[in-house]
Amino acid sequence: MIPGSNISSRIDDLETGRPVAEVLVEGELSPFEHEALYQLLKKHFRLEQPSYSDLLDEIIGTRVNIVFHHPYDRKFFTDILRDDWRGLKELFKQIRYRRGRLGAAFNLTFIDQKVRLVFSLGLLGEEELGSAMNQIAHLTGIVAQMMRPETMVEALERVETSYDGKTDRWQNFRGVGLTDKKEYVFHESLFRWKTRSDM
Repeated sequence: MIPGSNISSRIDDLETGRPVAEVLVEGELSPFEHEALYQLLKKHFRLEQPSYSDLLDEIIGTRVNIVFHHPYDRKFFTDILRDDWRGLKELFKQIRYRRGRLGAAFNLTFIDQKVRLVFSLGLLGEEELGSAMNQIAHLTGIVAQMMRPETMVEALERVETSYDGKTDRWQNFRGVGLTDKKEYVFHESLFRWKTRSDM
């Protein structure tokens, strides 16, 4: 028997049970930021090294996009990331702070079999960024209610929402139909998805 081969096969078994995450950075991270982000996520996900592309949006310093191949549900925060959600929030704050006046933006995407859900954290101050991240961890029940089939005209393949610092809430939920490719907007008072033309 090859020394250590049993250990590596056990590590492979552990890895295959983990969800996948991907990191795409538009612009740059420092070597420290790159390593800190990679190590934090590597504890919980199967993960390649972050990949980089040019930042086309010149009004920000960096944009970090993280894609979690896991449904957006309570279990993601309680069983998978646990305390490291707080660590991710602190790391985002550091990245934002180090970009000075330009700041940094972040997109967090959750993908399950049916839908891709994108939380867009635009250019936010430290307090707003902390509040937005806290709310992401607590909105799973409400978003699950919003995504029930009876609230929809058509099954959605993609849903995006953005955080508004003035009202301190996630709002402007918009989606794209799976088959009709129409744009839908979530109407809060009716608790229904409507096409833009029906609004």
